[in-house]
Amino acid sequence: MTYTKGAYVFIKRGDGSVLAAGRVQRRRPDGRYKVRKAGSNQVVTVPSGRLEAHPQSEWTEHDK
Repeated sequence: MTYTKGAYVFIKRGDGSVLAAGRVQRRRPDGRYKVRKAGSNQVVTVPSGRLEAHPQSEWTEHDK
């Protein structure tokens, strides 16, 4: 699955549990994604298999 810039996603661990939520910053040429974690400025590089679409389209104040 491909994700567009700004899409809200869950970042999953290898066992399928959710590590964090974040927003897609960009897709790299090798197919991995740069994702900014919610509530922090940390950007992580994640393979697309470890991402899952997030049901909401914006963060609430509680999430920030």
